[in-house]
Parts: sequence; structure tokens; C-alpha cells
Amino acid sequence: MKRVGFYVFMMLFVPLISTGFASAMKVGFVDAQHVFETSEEGKRVQGKVQEYVQSRQKIIDIEEKELRSLEEDFKVQAALLSPDAVKMKQEEMQQKFAEYQKKAREMNQEVQDKKIETNRAFFKTLEAAIQEVAKKEGFDFVLDKNREGGTVLYSDEASDITDKVIAQLNEMTKK
Repeated sequence: MKRVGFYVFMMLFVPLISTGFASAMKVGFVDAQHVFETSEEGKRVQGKVQEYVQSRQKIIDIEEKELRSLEEDFKVQAALLSPDAVKMKQEEMQQKFAEYQKKAREMNQEVQDKKIETNRAFFKTLEAAIQEVAKKEGFDFVLDKNREGGTVLYSDEASDITDKVIAQLNEMTKK
């Protein structure tokens, strides 16, 4: 699918280049990953996600600690219990372990959903910042340097608007 996009891009712009129209076009480049890692909003979003991950991890850690405690208690009591009691205790521990695994999977899914949600919101704001800079600077197109399928093998530093986008994004998110 990514190659299809590249070929469509090439089919549309190669003819423009040969006609000289492309020389009038102004194309800019942004390193969106760098923006995400260094902008104030990107750092805020990453911190928010990290807090969420840590809160979910604490819940899992508590459950895990309870399981370990049950296991230790069982090891101490196993010699004193009847075979039927040992079997019941093992079944109880297996059930609790299955519940723990289910909860851990649910928490992991919640974390993934939260990451997707916050990243989507960040990149929507980033898109607005890119549009604002592109309009101010007169760019016809702005490409992401790191996006798969839209690989930029070379760009003139003058066409790199990453720092301007970071400044615009920081300004927009201060409000």
C-alpha cells in the first residue's frame, strides 16, 4: 500500500517536473518524530501517557504481589494440608492467576488505547501547526521526513521547517 502511494506521487509530479511547473512549487519537510520528542506539547503528551502507564503498572504490581503471597502461603501450608485441600488450593491459585492474566491483558489494551488516543490528538494539533507554518512560509507541500512510504532521501536545510513547526506548536499549546 505504501508503494502504491509513492507511485501515485511519482505519476503526478514527474510530469509536472518535466513541464517546469514544479520549479514554482515550494516543498517543505518536517521531522514529525523530532517535533513529538522535543516540543513542549509532545513532552506533555509523553508525560501524560507515562503517568497513565505507571498507574496501570501499580495495579498490576499489587495483583502480582498478592499472587506471590498466596504462593508463599501455599508452600508453607502444603505439607500440613490434606491432598484434597492441596488440590482445592491449587485450583484457587490457578483461577486467581488466570484472573491476573486477564486483568494484565485488559490493562495493556487500555494503555495501548490511551497511547493511540493521545498520539492522535497530538498529531491533529501538529497538523494545524504545520499548516500554519506552511501558509506563512508559502509552501505548497510539506512532507514528513520519517513517514514510511514518503521517504525523503535528501532535502535542502532551507526546506526543513521542523524548528518553525516546534515553535508554532509551542505557541499554539500555551494558550
